[in-house]
Amino acid sequence: MNRQKVSIDLVQLMIYILKRCWLVIICAAIGFGVMYWRSSKAPDMYTASGTMFVTNNNPNLVNYGYASTSDFSSAVQLVNIYSEVIRTENVMQRVLEYRIENTEEDGEEQDLLLSQKYPWLTTSYIRASIAMYSINETPMVRVVCTTPMPQVSADICNAVLQVAPAAIKEVVGAGDAKPQDFATVPMFANARSEKKKGLIGAVAGAVAAAGLLTLLFLLNRKVEKPGELQNQYTPPILSCIPRRKENDKDPGVFLLNEASEMDEIESYAKLRMNLMYTLVGKKNHTVLVTSAVSGEGKSTVAANLAVSMAMSGKKVLLVDGDMRRACQSDIFYFDTQVPGLSDLLLGSAKIKEVILHAVQKNLDLLPAGSPPPNPSELLESAATRELLAKAEEKYDLIVIDVPPVNIVADPLALSALAAGALFVVRQHFSDHREIRRALIAAEQTGLEVLGFVFYGERLHQGSYYSHKSHEGYKYYHAYDTRSSSGTVRKPAVKDAFRDNREEDGK
Repeated sequence: MNRQKVSIDLVQLMIYILKRCWLVIICAAIGFGVMYWRSSKAPDMYTASGTMFVTNNNPNLVNYGYASTSDFSSAVQLVNIYSEVIRTENVMQRVLEYRIENTEEDGEEQDLLLSQKYPWLTTSYIRASIAMYSINETPMVRVVCTTPMPQVSADICNAVLQVAPAAIKEVVGAGDAKPQDFATVPMFANARSEKKKGLIGAVAGAVAAAGLLTLLFLLNRKVEKPGELQNQYTPPILSCIPRRKENDKDPGVFLLNEASEMDEIESYAKLRMNLMYTLVGKKNHTVLVTSAVSGEGKSTVAANLAVSMAMSGKKVLLVDGDMRRACQSDIFYFDTQVPGLSDLLLGSAKIKEVILHAVQKNLDLLPAGSPPPNPSELLESAATRELLAKAEEKYDLIVIDVPPVNIVADPLALSALAAGALFVVRQHFSDHREIRRALIAAEQTGLEVLGFVFYGERLHQGSYYSHKSHEGYKYYHAYDTRSSSGTVRKPAVKDAFRDNREEDGK
């Protein structure tokens, strides 16, 4: 039943994202605009820097007056340790309490604590504004400080350069650091990078949109293409039927006729031939047409399969077995009050009174009849078995339109009386979870699934094609020998059926 083969189709994922590239572009544009705006509105930043030299103070080398390469390497390795030491709360507090020169308005110089000169300074602010790194992998270390105020940047940087050596020696207990160049007040603000920040925002927005689309793709349980059915389930696909998007809500416009488009006629012809090949060796020729849930197009497929079979010269009986929500009256335009299957099974009508003869050439129709209180029980009755046995003698094929498997038990009640069932799967509508439930229910009751009928808007022979280029239509049109004048899609079934009924005196 279920092959349980689940994989991610990367090609389809890329196609899914590319079809929605407008969302990626919009998110990228929004990200660019936000980051560009934030960068342009941010205050000017000033960076002051100074340097200090780090040594490891190896006592074994003091008397020799030289330093080896290994000493430099170990000094470079100490830079990361020193950087973390300087950022500790204890050192930051010492930086705040460091005395710096302050020039008064009258020109006098007075030493003030950094915290006195800038009362708003905090250890967290200083920690966030400083950075420390090795220059070209050497023991020379650069200390930088970036703030919106040039003087503050220089004062903080110099305070760190003064406090760091003693703090490092006290905490680490090895190595030494000596200030080399102190910071000066920067004259110019740092170069702005609005475009760079904007590009970063654009990339972030595009990645977020692509991630969202990927998540939606993975969470999507709808059937998108015939290959999904082939990969995940055992029953074959007997045909891929194009579903026409008609503005007219009349179901009759979907009924197959000689004026239908060539690709639609040929798709049903393939379904007809594949079905007849599948039925070879079966004890009867009764076929159920069902689906997992309602709205997947089973009634339309059942009607058109019967019409296609009748067009080929076979004698066909179409039974509206959905006694709960009969649909064939909307397709073939007959009165819903006429007696039908339910009346026949209840014994209130005879078979000759309920069969609608020649709704089309070689096609008879048995309506659903009045809605009964117990459809499942009626379908399991001996009357149903007797009815189908008689119909098998008269018709080449019996097509029964039954309710969805996951909704009611009616289709399962006919398991023992039918050769099998066709499962209609509608593109972008049918859910894989519902399909699995339906197949499990069919397997448990012994209902053989003859195959899937893939019913979709964007397909042609199992592959997608562009409606703009009409490539698929062009290929079919080349083999269409019918008169180009016969292009009316809506059949005149309603008037023809009235004429037949009047002639029969009904």
